[in-house]
Parts: sequence; C-alpha cells; structure tokens
Amino acid sequence: MSKPPLIFFIVLAIIAVLATRQFIKQRRETAVNDASPVRSLPVEVKTKREFPFPNRRTRQREVIAGETMRYEAWFHPLNGAGDFKLTLSANDYHQMDKGVKGELKVQGTRFVSFTPR
Repeated sequence: MSKPPLIFFIVLAIIAVLATRQFIKQRRETAVNDASPVRSLPVEVKTKREFPFPNRRTRQREVIAGETMRYEAWFHPLNGAGDFKLTLSANDYHQMDKGVKGELKVQGTRFVSFTPR
C-alpha cells in the first residue's frame, strides 16, 4: 500500500486548527455575553434583512422551502453612537418594522428584546 501524500496531512491539520480556533472564539463570545449586564438603549430600527443560511452567494436565487433563514437588523442609537447589527430570531424579526423607534435591550452582543414606543 502506498502512503497518502504529505499535503493531505497538512490540509487536515489546517482544517483542525481553524475549526478549533472558531470553536474557541464562539465559546469566548458566549462567556462574555453571559457575564455582561443587560443594557437598555433608545434606538431606531434602521434596516432589516433576512437571507438563507449559510449564505450561498448566487444571484437571484430562489429560497428553498424548509431552508434555514437568518434574520438581522441594524439599529441606530438615538444618543448619536454608531449603528450596529444584531442577529434576531424569526419571531423578533417579524415583530419589528423599519423606522420604528423604541427601547432595545442587549446583553453584550446578544439581542434580548425590542419594545416599540
């Protein structure tokens, strides 16, 4: 039997390192969010976006039934700070409208709730 080429092992090692790095990054972000206090901010919903996840970058692609969707909203703080994006659940996404002002509650980078005024 012949040995697999060295490049095969190098590619496997790179994949393992990158996967481990992403896992550690996600765990760290979750820990920081869990340790953060819940903050309330007066904001305006600047824009909303929903797209299939994972996002396959093809032009004018039809959404397949049963496909996982990702929901995002951009918020503009009324205190003059810079806009920021949060990932939302489908229910939260559909309950808010573009241009509505209200109170946003966040815990670190995690969306908690949005209450319109």
